[in-house]
Amino acid sequence: MAASKLTSDDLATIKEWNDSFGRAIEAIEKAKQLSIGDFLVLYVGQDLKSMKIQLNSYGAPVKYKVVHTTEHGIPFLKKVNKKGTPVGQIYSCTGGLDSDDYRYAGQAFEFRLDPDFADAILLEDTYDPAQLHKTKQEIFKAVTKHNKAAKVNTQDIRGVSDFFAKTNQGDTLWSSHSSYFLVQDKKTMSAKDFNTKAKWNEQTRIKGPFVIVLTVRDKNGRVKDITPDFFHHKALYRERPRTYKELKI
Repeated sequence: MAASKLTSDDLATIKEWNDSFGRAIEAIEKAKQLSIGDFLVLYVGQDLKSMKIQLNSYGAPVKYKVVHTTEHGIPFLKKVNKKGTPVGQIYSCTGGLDSDDYRYAGQAFEFRLDPDFADAILLEDTYDPAQLHKTKQEIFKAVTKHNKAAKVNTQDIRGVSDFFAKTNQGDTLWSSHSSYFLVQDKKTMSAKDFNTKAKWNEQTRIKGPFVIVLTVRDKNGRVKDITPDFFHHKALYRERPRTYKELKI
């Protein structure tokens, strides 16, 4: 018996159903391939094309572990903490009846097998779900510690003056990871004499008989004379500050 020819209305009805339920069925079929003990990562986005991997505050992928499967083969999972232990709320791999707290209502999402976990299985190697988190956490703490130690207190201009007093020709003053001022010369002069030559917006407000003046060259080769006022309430470091881009490993 010949198959019935589908009309445009028939095709529209099929498309409408597939648009509503096809994605859910596909998600269920993928979920059934997961097993208890598998480690997963989560992709989230406004739509399927914009989905990106979920990251924690250190820029490491958030890991999940399958802790249960139903009689229908649907995995349930929990988020893995910094020790590699599943904790907290339990989630269905196909999404909850209400919006889950790992996404906004209507966002597309997909749990996928953690590539590191898959590699460990293939290579018969050990797997630590929190290893990248630990590494990035250590880098974050090291960068923060370094920058805190190198930073000059510029909220009080006296702190900048004290720093200028210890600065010598050839030193580098850092204002960011990529911006710096190389000290060409150091001298003292009266505030009045400096202000006579300086532009009105570069004049010093330091009281006293003398002010330290540094001749500096910036990264673009421009040379100028500055007093501690130049860095008042601005970023200033004794050493080149490290950047949190180091977390992108």
